[in-house]
Amino acid sequence: MTTVTKETIITTLKDLGIQKGDIVLVHSSFKSMGYVEGGAETVISAFLNVIGEGGTLVFPTLVQQDFGNAYETWHMDKQSDVGYLTNYFRKREGSIRSDQATHSVAACGKYAAYLTETHGHTHKRFGNMGDTPFSADSPWEKMYQMDAKTVLLGVDERKITFRHLAEYQYIEECLESIKHLPEHDEMKDRLEHFYHTPGVWPNVYSVRVFNEMRKEGIQIPQVSCGDATVTCISTKLFVDYIMNMFHTGNREAIGGPIAGEGFIEWENDLKKLQEGN
Repeated sequence: MTTVTKETIITTLKDLGIQKGDIVLVHSSFKSMGYVEGGAETVISAFLNVIGEGGTLVFPTLVQQDFGNAYETWHMDKQSDVGYLTNYFRKREGSIRSDQATHSVAACGKYAAYLTETHGHTHKRFGNMGDTPFSADSPWEKMYQMDAKTVLLGVDERKITFRHLAEYQYIEECLESIKHLPEHDEMKDRLEHFYHTPGVWPNVYSVRVFNEMRKEGIQIPQVSCGDATVTCISTKLFVDYIMNMFHTGNREAIGGPIAGEGFIEWENDLKKLQEGN
């Protein structure tokens, strides 16, 4: 098993292009690195060393166990289901957690309070996992607007949660375009609702999104840290790329065989309504 030190992690992060003042969201597998001298605190302190006092460190603290009852069982000290580092970080002094049942985050640093102070409390956004996780006042939306960097530490592209933000943004855009039409409610009802009404949804396969980006020559930094592969991508670049795929009809990673023909039919009906009005 490879031994990883704080200096090793610092070098890795700098090689990925992470700098002072960055907002960094980390999806992680602690054990993937090998033996880390000093444990979880070494990983956290390495990130904080690189981003400095002006930076902000964020970890997802998602609830995945018994997901269907998440809104009934949620409390602020509920365990995160996405790894050891996320639970260590959310309990660490100085961390602030957002108050949302399924897709909360914990943050520390300059913008921690701003990122977590609202999460679906004011500007809700319809979606298949409820109307609060990727709302317009959520940490996910704020991190997107502020172009946070997403780091995949020992996990692959399937773990990047920002794919859901793009899905929510696109559906909001679609429904907004026909809000004045009598068919609006019917079209909304055909979409998947949170464990309530089955329906269609534009599920994004982020592995295929990354593949498409690489085909275009978009550079996505990737290095090793101990036994782990570590990837870094601009959040805004990733979300905007997915939105462009939606807008241009590229269904390599969205819709089509991924979301099912039902969603393609829904989009076609939407276009007819848009063109007719």
